[in-house]
Parts: sequence; C-alpha cells; structure tokens
Amino acid sequence: MQISRTILVSFLVLSLGISLCAFAQNDPAPAQKDGSVDSGASQNDAAGQRPAAPSPAFGQNAPILNPENPPVSGLDQPSLDMRTSSRSFISPALVVSESADTNSGNVLGKQDVREASEILGAFDLQKFWAKTDMFAEYVGGGVFYNGGRDSIRQVQALGFLGVTRWRTGQISVRDSFTYLPDGTFGIGAYGAIPGIGLARLGGSSGIPAGGLPGTLFFGSPGQGSVGLIPRLSNLVVADMVQSLSPRSAFTIAGAYSTSHYFQSGDALINSEQYTGEGGYSYMLGRRDQLGFVYGFQEFHFPLGTGGKVDANVINLRYGRTLSGRMSLILGAGPQHISIFFPGAGTNGRWSETVTAKLRYKFSSTSLTASYEKYTTAGSGFYAGANSQVARLGLMRPLGRTWVAYGDAGYSYHTRLQPFTGTGATGNHYSEGFVGAALRKQIGREFGVFAAYHFNDLAFDNGFCGGTPCSRVSNRHIGTVGFDWHPRPVRIE
Repeated sequence: MQISRTILVSFLVLSLGISLCAFAQNDPAPAQKDGSVDSGASQNDAAGQRPAAPSPAFGQNAPILNPENPPVSGLDQPSLDMRTSSRSFISPALVVSESADTNSGNVLGKQDVREASEILGAFDLQKFWAKTDMFAEYVGGGVFYNGGRDSIRQVQALGFLGVTRWRTGQISVRDSFTYLPDGTFGIGAYGAIPGIGLARLGGSSGIPAGGLPGTLFFGSPGQGSVGLIPRLSNLVVADMVQSLSPRSAFTIAGAYSTSHYFQSGDALINSEQYTGEGGYSYMLGRRDQLGFVYGFQEFHFPLGTGGKVDANVINLRYGRTLSGRMSLILGAGPQHISIFFPGAGTNGRWSETVTAKLRYKFSSTSLTASYEKYTTAGSGFYAGANSQVARLGLMRPLGRTWVAYGDAGYSYHTRLQPFTGTGATGNHYSEGFVGAALRKQIGREFGVFAAYHFNDLAFDNGFCGGTPCSRVSNRHIGTVGFDWHPRPVRIE
C-alpha cells in the first residue's frame, strides 16, 4: 500500500508539471548567434557537482525574484553561475567504475574487502518555453559484487522539476523518486554520477551539500548508511513565490516524503513526513535580505514503533549575496515538538533550530559549507530524531583538463522516542565521512576519475544494552572509472 501511494503521488506531480508546461506559451528560447547548444549541463564531475540550472532573463522578473538574489524565505538559492539564455536539449550519459569496498554491508565491527563494479546510465531532458521551464531525469543501473549472497544491487532514480512564471511570481513543482541499496552513499557511492543531478536533489557525494537550499525541512530522508538494504524514497515539493513590491515577497511551500526499507525485518523503521511552511522576505539593499518563516512538520511511523511526531517551527533568516561570488544564509529560531506515543499520551518539549549556509567562489576554488540543526525522521534507526548536520565541500581546477574535489561531513542524531523493539537501541548515533576525487577531461565527451571515500558510523554505549558488542562501522572505498557525456542534442 505504501509503495502504491508513493507511485501515485509521483504520477500526480509529474502530471501537474506537464500541465503547467502545456499552459505556458510555446515560444522557443532564442538561439545563440552561432546556433550551437550549451553543453555545460552534461559536463558532470566525479564527485557529484552539478551545474546550475539555466536562469530566466533578468528583465522578466521583479528585483526580489531575480535568480541572483531570490527571497531568503524560499527554497531557491542565489545562483553563482548566471546564464541569461536557455537551451532545450536531451542528453544521455554513462559511468563505469571499479571499486574496492572494505565494508559493503556497513556491518558493525566488520571488515570484508569486496570488489564492486558499477554501471550507471542517465537520460536528461530540459525544455524551455517563454514562461515555463521543465527538467526531467532518469538514472539507472546496478552494482555488481564479486561474491557473497548479495552480489547484485539495482539503482533507480527519477527526478522532475517544473517552473512557471508570471510578472510578479512563480510556482515550482519538484519530485525525486529513488530506489537505492544504501543510505548516505546511494547513487555515486563509487565515484562519478551521470546526468545533471536532478534525481538526487543535489547529489549524495561532493558539493554542493544535499537537499533543497534555503529551507530546514526538505532534503535527503536520512543521514545514516544502511549498507545493502534497499530503500525506496520519494520527495514531492510544491512552492510558490509572489512579490508584493520590488523589495518584498511572500513564499509558501508544501512537501511529502517517504522512506521504506526492504529486507530489513525489524532492523529499520519506515516513515512518512508532511510539511508546510510560509514566509516573508524583505530586501534591505542590493545585497542583504531579512526573512521570517513559520513551518509545520508531521512525521508518521508504524504504530508499534512510535506513532507520530509534530513540530512547529519559527525561523528568522538573514541573507547576503555578492553577485557571482558569495551566498550566505543564516537562520535560527525556536521549535515545539509534540510526541504522540501509542499508549503513553502526548509529550511536548521545546528546542531550537539553526541553519548556516555559505557558498563562495574564489579565483580558482569553489567552497560550500553548511550547518543545520533540526528534526528528522530518524534515518530508519529511530522513530524521529533531533539532528545536527555539518558539511564542507571544495572544488578546484588543476590546469585546463584536471579538476579536484574534496568533501567532508559530520552528523549527530539523538532519539526522540523510546525503543520498542524496532530500529536501533541506544540514545544517539553519529556519522562522519571524508572523500576526495580527481577527474581529467579527455576530449569533448570522455573523462576518467579516481576517488576515495571513508565513512564512520558509531552508536552510543546504550546500543549494546550492557553486554559486549560492536557499535562502530568503518568503511573505506577506492574507485577508478570513466564517464561518457556526449554533446547534448538540441530540441525545438
């Protein structure tokens, strides 16, 4: 039933996006003077960096709707790679890699080196009308291990983004549907990721940090690696921006997300999340903004594992943007959490939420740093958690055809509800990772890469229940591979 509901929601969102495009004016975007197609979106890197989506012409929008400095209370982040024209195209891509993995199942206290071959293909579509943009992506393939009971794992992902604009506002619909054999790693665990990154909402490794920008609520369903256990997840988001004046705008957004774990028995907890938020933004000047956001979250879990968690959040935000160079968002505020545990009534508590996101482009290096404190579904380990997530990413060209990437992160999660026999025991867990990749472009269509990734997952002493046990999992991955990204085919 849960899988059917997820597929139905995805279908409805895709239908809505197509309908938005049908109502838009069917005028093609202007071509370049030389008639060529912009191939920048197909140049995917080895660590998950995706190019910025093309932006509408500046004259179509009021100042606060300018993609260079969108409302700080909304979901979009300022673009550091502005494009004033758009091209419609279809584009395939392919990645083949070979890896050595010291703990493919992410088993606590175990090291077992296995060879893994990964083949991933992608097909991207982007289409532009006068007032509407549409992006769609499919990524599929598999991971093939050199022995053991779990020798083959499939990877499937679908992504959609539709945006339609009018003179003083816009509405966007996003959908990301994935079936993956892992938690944090997922697509791209073994190096490069094909396509423009739409199906992953920003990528599962590399920069920028995962999740939709400018909000505390929407993003990856969890920050916990679960090894080879397949996970089906879906995230649907609709948001609207309406300017009230050249300096002010209000924003509203709603989202539904679900995570369902297969073949896990009582090891992991399925979850659903409903979210709504509204906000107001005001421009103090060309570079600075203030914003206010109120949001409501509702987490649902199977009755035997936790029931329901509600969160009411107020967040004040400040944003500063330097054109094409820097984007900074700071936010903080209180939240009230209500826990509805079966047979135990309602328990309420207060806590705080924090967000800080910085993106900066130096002359030859790009940096992304973020820190967030908020409520999550618990990553399958807990029925709800208070989570703190920090991440740092770097990208630096080394000459004309070489690019280096670095990525590091740490998260800490505290249980909200008592243990009921499903999920993980104990009161908290932490996870840290660090990775690096080096990529070389060969000609116009091929590239080779080498990557390394380390992950550490650790539970507290309560995980063992007073008896000796292993509560730490370490995982090292080394990868070499190549990618193929032919020149996009222009469509009218």
